[in-house]
Amino acid sequence: MTDPQPAFNYRYFVQKAAHTGGRVLDYGCGGGQIVALGLECGLDIWGADTYAEYYNGWGTPLTPQVRDRVKTIRNGVIDFPDGHFNVVLSNQVLEHVTDPEAVIAEVFRVIRPGGLFIAAFPVIETWYEGHVGLYFAHRLPPGSWRRRAYFDLCHRLGRGFRRGSMTRPQWIEFCERTLDDVCFYYSRRRMFAAIQNTFGNRVDDISVDYMRARLKDRAQYIPALADPALRFVYHKRAGEVVKVSKST
Repeated sequence: MTDPQPAFNYRYFVQKAAHTGGRVLDYGCGGGQIVALGLECGLDIWGADTYAEYYNGWGTPLTPQVRDRVKTIRNGVIDFPDGHFNVVLSNQVLEHVTDPEAVIAEVFRVIRPGGLFIAAFPVIETWYEGHVGLYFAHRLPPGSWRRRAYFDLCHRLGRGFRRGSMTRPQWIEFCERTLDDVCFYYSRRRMFAAIQNTFGNRVDDISVDYMRARLKDRAQYIPALADPALRFVYHKRAGEVVKVSKST
């Protein structure tokens, strides 16, 4: 959700899953875009989401083919047996859960030993807030006059998402509700610790791989010495993209 061109994110995750083979789950699949793309590429791919409260209508656009491949998450439980998947994908989902440790543990449960978890998510250290389209919006205190003043200024300057469909007060309210009700930013340290402690393996930062894939042919002109800069740009603009295997 935070990616300015989410279609690339979908392709990237499907390509990573395709390289591993086996059964795939898109955790937090939303409208099923990754599931649909994976099916087009011949993957044995499934999806799971809560489709509750704020996300109640997200299952509406699912095509019949995709809908048959999507299960509803109830009470935090993924409706699949232990060790069912070779790969679990999570594209911009972990910032929308109130208990990331419990979610990661449930993801771990449905991955077979030796299987992979690949996830992208923003953290509190990320500069850009991609749900309202503003830098540092998620770092301002909830309900504070400073945050409302910042939103007001950004609207006047033509910054942020969905301005044209709302008045300025409506848009400020939209920004506040979005950040307060459905976005929960955690520190990078907490997220990496939760993943590593659960999976029992090192968490690999694959942000450079992501950036070079996104640059396509242009990446060949960027030397390996620039990889730290590519990593910095991704971390500050989008957050984290990681890969970890489940201990055998």
